[in-house]
Amino acid sequence: MNSLNPSHDKSSVATIIAILLAVNLLLTVLLIREATAPTTHEVKITGFAFVPQNLTINPGDSVTWNNTDPVIHTLWFVFVSNGSTYLLSDPIPPDTTWTHTFNDAVELQYYSFERLWITGLITVSLGVHDIAVLGVMPWKTVVGQGFCCNITATIVNEGDFTETLNVTAYADLNKTVIGDEVTIGTQQVFNLPSGNSTTTTFTWNTTGVAKGNYTISAYAWPVPSETNLNNNMLTDDWIIVTIVGDITGPAGWPDGKVDMRDIGLVAKAFGANHVTDPTSPKYCQYWHATPCSTCPHSPNCDIVYDGKIDMKDIGLVARNFGKTDP
Repeated sequence: MNSLNPSHDKSSVATIIAILLAVNLLLTVLLIREATAPTTHEVKITGFAFVPQNLTINPGDSVTWNNTDPVIHTLWFVFVSNGSTYLLSDPIPPDTTWTHTFNDAVELQYYSFERLWITGLITVSLGVHDIAVLGVMPWKTVVGQGFCCNITATIVNEGDFTETLNVTAYADLNKTVIGDEVTIGTQQVFNLPSGNSTTTTFTWNTTGVAKGNYTISAYAWPVPSETNLNNNMLTDDWIIVTIVGDITGPAGWPDGKVDMRDIGLVAKAFGANHVTDPTSPKYCQYWHATPCSTCPHSPNCDIVYDGKIDMKDIGLVARNFGKTDP
C-alpha cells in the first residue's frame, strides 16, 4: 500500500483536494438543475375538444395549445375556487399554437370562449421533493479485518420530481457516541424518476478498521426544497469485523477464536459460488452447482470475497487456526 511522503508539499495537496471538491459540487448542482428543469406540455384542440382534457403540471411548466380545428379558438381561464377570470388568451387560428407559462400553484377551469361547451382543467401543483432510504443490506455479516464486504442501499423517490442525489453509507461501532461513524463511501444517483427506486452498492474495505460489531446505515442527502427528512436515514443491519477466519462460534456468530467450527463451516461450503443472476431466486446466495443438503451456504465463508468458496478461503482459516482475539 502506498503512503503519503511527508516531504510532499501539504499546501499543494490541500489545494488539489479543494479544487476536486469544488468541481464535484458544481457538477452535482448542474445535474440537479437539469433533472428539475421546467417542462413544456402539449394540448391539442381537435374535434372541438381539448386533448388531454385534464392536465397536472408543476410551477414553471409551460403548456402549448395546438389548434387543429378549422375555426379560431380563444381560451378563457377561470379560477376553480371562485369563478373569476384568470386569463384570456390570444385568438388561436387554425394550424397555429399558443403557449403560456404557469408560475404559481393554481387550479383553473378553461373554455373555448367562442364555444363554451369545450372545457378543460389545468392544475398547477406545487409538488414535493422527497427522497427516502428504503433498505440497507450487507452482503456478509462477518468480515475478516482487512478484507472487503459489499453493502447495498435501496433508494426510492417518493416526491413528484426527477432527482439527482448523493447517498452515503456509514458503519457505527458505538451508537451512543455521535460523530465516530466510519464513512464507507458516497455514491451518486442520477435522474431517479418520481415513484421509482434504485439500488446502489458500496464496497467496504476494512483495512485499518477496529474489530467490533458495526451498525450499518445509509443516508440520502437532501435534495433542493426537500422538507421531509425523517426518511432520509435508515439504520437496518450490522457487520462484525473480526480476526480473519473467525466466522462462527457456539451461538452462531464469531466467538473470538479460529477453531474447528470455522474450518468445518468453510469445508461444507467448499465449491459453492455466488449467484450473480438478478433474475434467479438464488440471487446473492452461495450454491453448489449440484445443490447439497446444506445449500445455500453462508456468504461469510467467502473470506477472500471473490464470489467463490475455495482453497484460498480454507487456507486463510487454516493459517489462522488457533488464533484468538486479544
